[in-house]
Order: sequence, then C-alpha cells, then structure tokens
Amino acid sequence: MPLNSSAFPPDHTLPAQPAAHGITRQLVVVMGVCGSGKTTIAEGLHNELGWPWLDADTLHEPASIAKMRDGIPLTDADRSAWLERCHTWLRGCAERNTGGILACSALKRAYRNRLREQGLAVQFVHLHADENTLHTRVEARTGHFMPSSQLPNQLETLEPPHPDEAAWSLSTLHQPAETIAQIMGLLKAKKSLKTGRYGS
Repeated sequence: MPLNSSAFPPDHTLPAQPAAHGITRQLVVVMGVCGSGKTTIAEGLHNELGWPWLDADTLHEPASIAKMRDGIPLTDADRSAWLERCHTWLRGCAERNTGGILACSALKRAYRNRLREQGLAVQFVHLHADENTLHTRVEARTGHFMPSSQLPNQLETLEPPHPDEAAWSLSTLHQPAETIAQIMGLLKAKKSLKTGRYGS
C-alpha cells in the first residue's frame, strides 16, 4: 500500500524494543486531523512495540482520494465503507492477538464507535496542535493527496474524545520521539484495557 510510511506490509511485526517490556498487546488508534502527526507517531510506536501498524489512508477508495485531492470534503457516506475496512483490520489484529496500531483521523465519536464495534477494546490517542502548526506541516509534506485547504473542514468536523471514551489527548508540538515516549509510558501504566473484546 503506497501511502504506508513503512517499507514492510501492514501486518508485519518487528522484535519489541526494551522500552516495550511490560506493555500488553492491545489495539491503539492514533487519531487527529491532517498534520497532527498520526502516521509518524503510529510508525514510531510500531518500531518500539513491534506490533503491526497501518495508515488508514491506504484503505480509502480511489473516488474518495480523488475528492480529497480536489479539495472536496468527504461525507459520512463516503467514510462508511472505509471505517468498516479499518474495523476489519483492527478485528483481525485482535483475533490474532498481535496488538495493532492504526493511524486514523477518527474525527467523530460515531466514527470511533464504528471502530469499537463488536466489543473491540480500542485505546485512542488524540494528537493535536495549533492550527498554524498543522497548516505548516500539511503544506510542507509531499506525496500526500490531502491539501491544506481541507484542514479547516477537518477542524470543524473534529469531535474530541469525551471523558467516557478510552482516549488520551496529547500535544504534538514536541519532537516525535518525545510524544512516542509519552505514549509508551501511558501504555505501560495502563492495566485495565486488553487487546480484543471488553471483559476478555
């Protein structure tokens, strides 16, 4: 899948690094608007934890990619089958007990609920930064279909996770290594949410 930043296929696993000791395999969705650093952080977690990872942008239909490239925001209907594919990938990781890291905008609570369907226990990591920083990042990147003109719509669509959702909200104004280390620390301290279904 060409948009995946990894040279490996999305179900590829790596040996866990020492920092991963004590972290239970689980499902993690790194979410946020364009430019928040989802792909960079998700791949960094993959390199530390060794769990499979996927950039959800690779699961969009060609028609949806064409719309975004032309600056046309996606509708809920456009995202429906895409979210189902994202859920299917997460479910496969749960069934194989490999852990899994998905970089996915997951802008609305309804979208996050789709990812959690069938009782999947998902830890969301909401990455955020100020709009100027996000705009600068999107303008600077190459090889991606999302233009910076889509950022205001994404910010308007965004429904930050509520307190009753399993989610951490982190600023990405720091270096990626700092954000990755912060998430690793949170995962290590987390005991209650396991990979797979609630109550497993």
